[in-house]
Amino acid sequence: MTIKEVVLPTEKERIASFLEQFGLRFESNVDQTIYMEDESGIIATLSASKYILKCLAVKPEYRSENLAVTLVGEMIKRLHAAGIYYFQIFTKPEYREVFLSLGFKLILETDKVAVMEGGEGDINSCIEKMRVQMKYSLGMDSVSGESDIACAVINGDPFTNGHLKLVEYAASRHKFVLVFVVQEDCSYFTFKERYAMAYLALKPMSNVLVLPSSEYIVSKATFPGYFLKTADETTEEYAKYDALIFEKYFIPKLGICKRYVGTETSDYMRIYNQTLQDVLKDKLEIVPRFDEDGEVISAKRVRSLIKEGNTEEALKFVPRNNYSVIQAIILSRHV
Repeated sequence: MTIKEVVLPTEKERIASFLEQFGLRFESNVDQTIYMEDESGIIATLSASKYILKCLAVKPEYRSENLAVTLVGEMIKRLHAAGIYYFQIFTKPEYREVFLSLGFKLILETDKVAVMEGGEGDINSCIEKMRVQMKYSLGMDSVSGESDIACAVINGDPFTNGHLKLVEYAASRHKFVLVFVVQEDCSYFTFKERYAMAYLALKPMSNVLVLPSSEYIVSKATFPGYFLKTADETTEEYAKYDALIFEKYFIPKLGICKRYVGTETSDYMRIYNQTLQDVLKDKLEIVPRFDEDGEVISAKRVRSLIKEGNTEEALKFVPRNNYSVIQAIILSRHV
């Protein structure tokens, strides 16, 4: 059977209808989708978004014919051609053996999700690189479960005085603090811009190290919730995955004893924080949001001021070390 690529809107509609039969949802942010069909219609499909494989489905009567293996092999060839040599798959546990047979390694599994990886690099080598950075940047001889190391995961879109005060709060209570900046480019400011702002704001603090979040500390946009039925369930499953990854890999391997987050106002992020709390328990502390002259410091508020052209007001809510970089970014976009 021939493998076809989805190009036309009508083909996307057919794929969406096919996935619904399996309790899956076709996502609009995929980069490419391939499928196979016979005289009865579509019998198998697979999509990819950057390095993430998703939306795998095969008609039950065809599962003995290795169509999943064929589709995955074809998609990997396509990713190689695009210069992508590392892959992750978020799939239903029932497809776990398909990917194991192709050399993928299981990172984590819940009752709803099997998260696997393949290609060049893996989670252990990624964390080992972080350990090396910690050794040379923080002057640490070793890292163990007894290390007094805290962490915060931030998007920093942009990095505000609220982010700064959260890190200062953690740094005053621990010997070292790791600040992970979400690496996915799904925000108003790019990852490089957000990382630069965090780095400049925190550079004066000798016990703080700023790191890219990597492919393993994922953003909301990265987590493929296509097979989960409601927004709440998607949020809970994402947060559960994020927390379990931290618990299984980052906490023991980086010696992290506490993760800090700020209080949230949106329903999505409140669910996220609660799920983190349920999994990490006493290894998570939720800190009340900080205010500036009685006004809660919000990155969303700063973005709104910037978009309105009120740069002077926006700068009141960001660290002074970031004034020049934010002004330069604003000039490059709005002039």
